[in-house]
Amino acid sequence: MKKLFILLVVLFVPILATASTLRYAILVEPKALNVWVDYGPHANTWSRYVFSSKYRSLYRFSHITFDFVPDLAADLPKVSREGSYLVYTVKLRKGLKWSDGSPITSEDVAFTLNSAVNLVKKAGLSGNWVSMTDPHFLEKVKVVDEYTVKIYLKKAGFLRVEYGILMAPILQKKYWDRYVGKVLEGKKKIDYLYSVNTVDNPDPSSGPFVLEKWERGAFIRLKAVNDYFDKGCTEEHYENGAIVLKCKNGYFWENKPPSGKRTLRVEMGPFVDGIIYRVYQNVSSAVQALRAGKVDFVLNPNGIQGGDVSSLKGSNVNIITNDSINPRYLAFNLDRSPERYRAFRKAMAYIIDMDFLSKRVLMGSVTPIDSLIPKGNVFWHASVEIVDHNLNHNQRIKKAYEILKNAGFRWVIEPKFSGSKLVKRGKGLIDPQGNIVRELKLLAPTESYDPLRSIIALYVEKWSNDLGIPVKAYFMDFKSIIRKAYYDRDFDMFILGWGPVRTPDHLVNYLYSKSVFNVTHYSNPDFDYLVEKLLSCSNLKKARKIAFKMQDMISRDLPYIPLFVPKIVEAYSKKLVFPYTKVQSGLQSVYGLVEYVKKVDR
Repeated sequence: MKKLFILLVVLFVPILATASTLRYAILVEPKALNVWVDYGPHANTWSRYVFSSKYRSLYRFSHITFDFVPDLAADLPKVSREGSYLVYTVKLRKGLKWSDGSPITSEDVAFTLNSAVNLVKKAGLSGNWVSMTDPHFLEKVKVVDEYTVKIYLKKAGFLRVEYGILMAPILQKKYWDRYVGKVLEGKKKIDYLYSVNTVDNPDPSSGPFVLEKWERGAFIRLKAVNDYFDKGCTEEHYENGAIVLKCKNGYFWENKPPSGKRTLRVEMGPFVDGIIYRVYQNVSSAVQALRAGKVDFVLNPNGIQGGDVSSLKGSNVNIITNDSINPRYLAFNLDRSPERYRAFRKAMAYIIDMDFLSKRVLMGSVTPIDSLIPKGNVFWHASVEIVDHNLNHNQRIKKAYEILKNAGFRWVIEPKFSGSKLVKRGKGLIDPQGNIVRELKLLAPTESYDPLRSIIALYVEKWSNDLGIPVKAYFMDFKSIIRKAYYDRDFDMFILGWGPVRTPDHLVNYLYSKSVFNVTHYSNPDFDYLVEKLLSCSNLKKARKIAFKMQDMISRDLPYIPLFVPKIVEAYSKKLVFPYTKVQSGLQSVYGLVEYVKKVDR
């Protein structure tokens, strides 16, 4: 019996992964592989990795430069007025097909956007769908003809229109209409839509890959779409900033006539039979799988670090490093004491000495930040300071003590200083209302998930307790922190991060008092006013000034303490050939370029 079992396994493996299959390692599985769930209440980076090649949108970001360019659309939208509405007329490209062979038409576009906005308004659809089809902006979508839609908007605003509505994933009406209809008719709750089984009966794909198999806890397999309609399409960049899109079916678009040297050429595949996303418990096990040739790329927003990098040297693997615009932060629960006191948050910003940690502990692998929009995002970054960086570590600790004392905090045993040096630890912090501060739980990723943030959490615990602030670090897997913070709302502080910050959209999503993602419960009418100005702004220069003011306000209120951006170190098999590897925040920020990468024998 054992021999038979082994034989079956050996026979099964070639079916699971052919030589031309991409094998990417991931650390967290999506929740359901249902687009309403994984773009909705359980949206996260890991879901986007897997869905990146399945759904396309009317418009997208260009490669490297992240310009706004057509995707399913044939050209940029034509803007007009109809009564009180701002109207975007969008023409689709012809010859677009779903993975089941049926045409992608304006009916699918109108269905997707109308369904989403109405589900948000009437049924409680949440997550990214709220910003992608914001009811404060989107009124309705009308079909003009088979390849033309009119998008009726209540107001302009590039964050919610160009970078939201026009970049929302387009879904097939034929598949989803029966499920969405029951919810909008009131026959079913939104959970019914979330429960649709898209694993055994996958919804059609507009991208070059479609779901084939999901073995929970082990792998997700996508197969390439035969005769994909955009295979061979190219995106070319030129020295003068021109971007040219060309397809073999005759489609052509350019933002302006090109001149000078061509600086980039990217060709659409797929060039492989499929993708397997293998699930690993931690980075080290994924790295060892890469070293052993079991996977081709470790797909991780944190990249790889330290010993894992060293273990790959000399193997058949390429190692690349890119600058990051992925901010890491410490977030507070402003509904609790002492976190609700601005002075406490300011003191914590001084206690967390990222200058010391980056130089002496993390050995230059991170760059400290003072704004939630990192310096690497040159256009949107504002130069703000949350602490005096001229102070040394001892001076920072004493400054934190002075901030707390001046704000009315007291101690059972007060810290003592000799000059700027702490000579007696504090104990029993008392808030300005006379309440003894209980243990403050700091939730942080495990060392196996991200050693950088776990190390920082330990130092935050130590330095806080030196000053009599009873912080205790609790290390959890990514999903557990998300559940505690976003669903249970049971936290004092947590350390997490965001993906690449290309626009100031995250300042809206996570800090606007009306946002479902405002987990800190930060509420400042002046900040909300700036958010609303930014959302309605269609002029980039004016929007930039507003974003600068928002960053300045956050640097004073500190619902989040910006910590650092990591250097993104990534590793991939030498069998993979990417069209480019130098990109802000690394290949993970463009989801591993699965539509464009080639796999060759070496």
